[in-house]
Amino acid sequence: MTAIAERLGVETGPLRHYTAFGLRFASPFPLPLQRLACSHAEPDVVVCLGDVASGVFDQGDQERTWRVTPNEFWLVVDGVARYHVADGQRIVVQPIGGDVVDLGVFLVSSACAALLMQRGIVPLHASSVATAAGAVLFLGGSGIGKSSLLTALLKRGYAMLADDATGVVVRNDCAVALPAFPNLRLWTNMLDELGWRDRAGDRVRAGVDKYWVPALRFQREPLPIRCCFMLAIGQRIAATQLSSQTALHYLGRHTYRKRFLAGSGLESKHFHTMTHIANRLPVRELTRPTSPNLIDALADRVETCLAEDQR
Repeated sequence: MTAIAERLGVETGPLRHYTAFGLRFASPFPLPLQRLACSHAEPDVVVCLGDVASGVFDQGDQERTWRVTPNEFWLVVDGVARYHVADGQRIVVQPIGGDVVDLGVFLVSSACAALLMQRGIVPLHASSVATAAGAVLFLGGSGIGKSSLLTALLKRGYAMLADDATGVVVRNDCAVALPAFPNLRLWTNMLDELGWRDRAGDRVRAGVDKYWVPALRFQREPLPIRCCFMLAIGQRIAATQLSSQTALHYLGRHTYRKRFLAGSGLESKHFHTMTHIANRLPVRELTRPTSPNLIDALADRVETCLAEDQR
């Protein structure tokens, strides 16, 4: 083991193999992704332990938490680790106090968002489900109810593509959603509401009352996107078709870790993907009151919209 691995108490080999967003990952430490029993194919992304220069975070008398240049991205999570993402193929991790669980959590969120951008994949802040006619995305900020609506639809027999971030690409003039990994991250109150306490796995992070929960069903193959819903708070449950211009605004607003685009040289690629969705697919604003929760009624409204689209 390397000195860094010894400090972590993690064996560096053999490499663990995972899949997410249509990519194969190889890592010397556990990741909260879909594990592959074995992989003889070359990985698309190699994760390794190493040193990440701290100087890249210096900005005068202040320390920035991230930095981006074309094909490179650096991130420091205080008390956890430094990350360096390069060419959409390599993630170097230097622990600075975090345990193995923490390393994986930030790798599959912020570091992975930067990696997807480098590969021309747009990460949307969206949960998503599979239907017979394609993927349905639910976009919105943290706490708006993406996971709640997702779990309500999973209970109705739909399969999950992603819980919090959905990767999107345009292939052969078609917008496609890429499956993330088959785990949800749910707070305790949601577990209690669903009666899923016995389904909960490990905590997402120590001291955080949020748990990994295996999805009831998971869509493992990419799917063409059927439509998008922008979740919002309103006076009543309603679904309103958005104009292409308004849809484009909201898609950009709900790009996962959008700030990482600045300076990456990938802004035009991102704009092309968002414009494709806004101009060619139904994008609706889906509102509900803050209280009562009404998640099942919201799921009913989604299914009504999907049935109307098929007529």
